[in-house]
Amino acid sequence: MKHLIAVCTFVVAVSAFADAKEAPPAPGMDITKVGPPARKITDEKKTKKELEEFFKKGEEAEKKGDMDVMFASIDFPIFMATDDLKGVPESKAYSKDEYVAMMKPMMESMPKDTKTTHKRTVTVLSDSLANVVDEWTMTAGKVKVTGKNAALLVKVGSDWKTKTVVEAGWGGMGPPAPAADAKTTAAAPAAKPGATPAQPAQPAQPAKK
Repeated sequence: MKHLIAVCTFVVAVSAFADAKEAPPAPGMDITKVGPPARKITDEKKTKKELEEFFKKGEEAEKKGDMDVMFASIDFPIFMATDDLKGVPESKAYSKDEYVAMMKPMMESMPKDTKTTHKRTVTVLSDSLANVVDEWTMTAGKVKVTGKNAALLVKVGSDWKTKTVVEAGWGGMGPPAPAADAKTTAAAPAAKPGATPAQPAQPAQPAKK
């Protein structure tokens, strides 16, 4: 009896092993159906033209001081990242109320003679996603500063909006003090949410990583 049981157990084990060996492997992920391969850019030239219109509209709003148009160019909550002067990174997602409370005083304190030029490099990721690196130059009176920032733009419906902004050097800063003389005091560069997709990351109280 024991011998018979052993033989039966061996036969069942061998049979199970054979079935497992012959069974087809579980289907894996079809990498052609997900990610960038599945989300091809249909018309990069058209997308870049739309983005140029977005930049132009923002710069016009900046010159007019139209903060409503500037804030409307953002897809809230907006994620902003920066670092402090010691190189410690900071980041935070801002609601519209938080962002307006932080940025409005900065924009209102900008010198009236401020002028900004941009050299943008646009990378289209899809028909609704684009990355932008902006090398900007700002002058206010005799003060001239340059910098670089980056932004992720998203297309919401038919409108492009800013979703993420990264710019160095704003970490640890508190709310800006009112400018003693707006004509001669240069305000924080690029405090202009709608003018360029890369608004500066200027967290009032960012959450440190």
